[in-house]
Formats: sequence, C-alpha cells, structure tokens
Amino acid sequence: MLTALLPAVLLVMAATPASAEWKAPVEAEGYKNIINSSAKSIEAGRKVYVKYCQICHGEKGDGKGASSQSLTVPPAALNTKSSQSQSDGSLAWKILSGKGPMPSWAPVLSEDDIWNVINYIRIFAK
Repeated sequence: MLTALLPAVLLVMAATPASAEWKAPVEAEGYKNIINSSAKSIEAGRKVYVKYCQICHGEKGDGKGASSQSLTVPPAALNTKSSQSQSDGSLAWKILSGKGPMPSWAPVLSEDDIWNVINYIRIFAK
C-alpha cells in the first residue's frame, strides 16, 4: 500500500533542500502499480489529471500548463524520457509527497486515483 511510503515521504522532505534534484527514496522505486493499464484506468486517470495536474503540467504533459509561468520552479515535463523512465513507485511517491510548488496530493487523491493517473501519464510517451 502507498500509505507505507508516508514515513519515507516525511523523512526525505525534511532532509532535501528545495534546489536538489528530486529523487524518490530507493524503497519507493520498488512499489508496483496495483492497477493494470487499461482503457478504463487511463480514462479514470485522465479525469484526475485534468482536474488536478493539467493546470501546471499541461494538456500534453509538457510542463506548459496555464499556471506554469507563475511558478518559482517549473513543473516537470511528464512527456520526457527522464520522467517516463521513473518507476511507477517513484512517481507515486512524488505525487504523495509534493515538493516546492507541487503540493502533496496524499490528502486529496485515493490510492486508485494515484495509480490511474500514473497509467494516464504513461500515454505521454507514445
């Protein structure tokens, strides 16, 4: 369960300077997406993405959302090799923890929401 990552979220957030490269802890990398990528999951993830993520990360996941210009740290371009090469567990950890202008989505999104949005984000590589 993703809730097992929360102690690691708090520990790394406290120890990581805002300017450092954002890497998920090793234990997060091994977490597997419990929801198979399917048309149903991708559509559910698209709805979450449009509601919560698109404003910053952009319609195409290019980091050029409507709010991106006003942020002190540019949003990640989710359509890049760098983003797409991250494990599902690493992406889930980042969604849970947040950093800088990206909030922690732990209080807002369910575990299914997180896994579905990751399945949706994966279509940006195609």
